[in-house]
Amino acid sequence: MQVTVLGCGGSGGVPLVGGIWGACDPADPRNRRRRPSILVRTPQATILIDTSPDLREQLLDAEVSNLDAVLFTHSHADHCHGIDDLRPLVYARGEPIPAFSDPATMTNLTARFDYAFASTASTRSGYSAMLRDHTIPVGAPFKLFGLEITAFEQGHGPITTLGYRIGPVGYSPDAVEIPEAGFQALEGVHLWIVDCLRHEPHPSHAHFARTMAWIRRVAPARAVLTHMNHTMNYADVAAQCPAGVEPGRDNMTIDLADL
Repeated sequence: MQVTVLGCGGSGGVPLVGGIWGACDPADPRNRRRRPSILVRTPQATILIDTSPDLREQLLDAEVSNLDAVLFTHSHADHCHGIDDLRPLVYARGEPIPAFSDPATMTNLTARFDYAFASTASTRSGYSAMLRDHTIPVGAPFKLFGLEITAFEQGHGPITTLGYRIGPVGYSPDAVEIPEAGFQALEGVHLWIVDCLRHEPHPSHAHFARTMAWIRRVAPARAVLTHMNHTMNYADVAAQCPAGVEPGRDNMTIDLADL
């Protein structure tokens, strides 16, 4: 299994529009961050988690020519507004891509992008569906292309998001709280990609100290920080991380066989 970090930036990316780099050194390419998303590749399937607004360039850089499924963590703009960039892949496969999330997220997505989903595309004449929507149980494992996947709830300020356990990989963007059931789902992961927006506390995202405490509890072989905003200069954050923990970089690929 390989995991590619397609984007590890905050909701505005780095730099922010207007050329705002904040504390990030613009001369360090590791500080240029697209909106958060990952790609999971196995011999059986290629699975995308979230469709960020930067999806076109992310998929081009990762040389993706086929997707077998899309998982959504929630329906905030920085995690779903690239949904139309899937259309060329749908044309190539000749049918909608299976898409999965919890009922509340899928209800929001099908209302906002009714033309894109098989259950609602008929409400927009002239468009064929890009995604075949499926709801999944939260907290109960399900199988997809030979992988055991568990979706678990995370607190994200006023809303709930999904984290995912995909085989030996955990993915927890957009979380300020992880309930006990989430930690149970993450038990034994080899790789955990986890929210770390900034150093100061935030009402809807984990900050550095909280993320480090989570990582100590989960104890993965390797942890990668994601959803980092323009205050998180790569070299400085890397120097503050303990062994086995590192800030993410756009396009970094991790082979689970190496862990």
